[in-house]
Amino acid sequence: MSSDISPRDGYLKTPTTTDAATSFFDLWLSIKVAKLGKHVLFIFSERHREWGKVIDELRDVVYSHYVAPEITAKRLAELGAPKTAKLIREHLPTTKNARSGDLGEVLAAEFAERKLGFSVPVRRLRWKDGRNMALRGDDIVAIARDPGGRLRFLKGESKSRARLTSTVVNEAAGVLDRNRGRPTSHSVLFAADHLRDLGEDNLAKDLEEAVLGSFHACPVEHLLFTVSGNNPNATLSNHLSKCTNPRRRHVVGVYILNHGKFIERLFSEL
Repeated sequence: MSSDISPRDGYLKTPTTTDAATSFFDLWLSIKVAKLGKHVLFIFSERHREWGKVIDELRDVVYSHYVAPEITAKRLAELGAPKTAKLIREHLPTTKNARSGDLGEVLAAEFAERKLGFSVPVRRLRWKDGRNMALRGDDIVAIARDPGGRLRFLKGESKSRARLTSTVVNEAAGVLDRNRGRPTSHSVLFAADHLRDLGEDNLAKDLEEAVLGSFHACPVEHLLFTVSGNNPNATLSNHLSKCTNPRRRHVVGVYILNHGKFIERLFSEL
């Protein structure tokens, strides 16, 4: 897969196979994969006592979604570690709901890149209006290219709940189905604008052309990503068994037994 995406500021290259094989997903979580027609179901469950092996990596990953590593490095050099840490914490959400929602979006973006081979061109959480406010627009807009260079899109919606229900899943599916299943123009132009700011004009132009063409020439797949404190397998399997959407849908359930405590511990240690 060719790519115009470079690891500067708000966007990253798709990780290599080696990177993906040793990622926190594989160390921390076990995975079961099932295909239902053209759709795919991924169920992740925590490995017993493996949390300690990935906490540092996961903490760095979460940091990077709020503040670019390059900015953090400059602050460390100019201000020192204590002041830099204090500034980073100013970006982090403080409410349970905001933390839960942000974590879902972080993990969904990482999954899209590490497991599906897409790239998320902009880390949206870096441009939140307020630390506890949710951003409008598609949770995930990821891109890739087919062998001929044609742009492909992944439209994603993430949900993080102590208890995942069919109502929550249907809500996420409804968002994916809006706009004829295509990404919203606003979300794609949001990415294009920031790419323009960073000098990535070629990739920004491709995104803008996709918007102007109403995405007709661009294949679109869906990602329905959940994080929950109950086993999501039955709920997500039932959803996919009834899914009539012609677009390929990747449905993911990350099962964290102590969902609330896990999120509290993660953010309190950031």
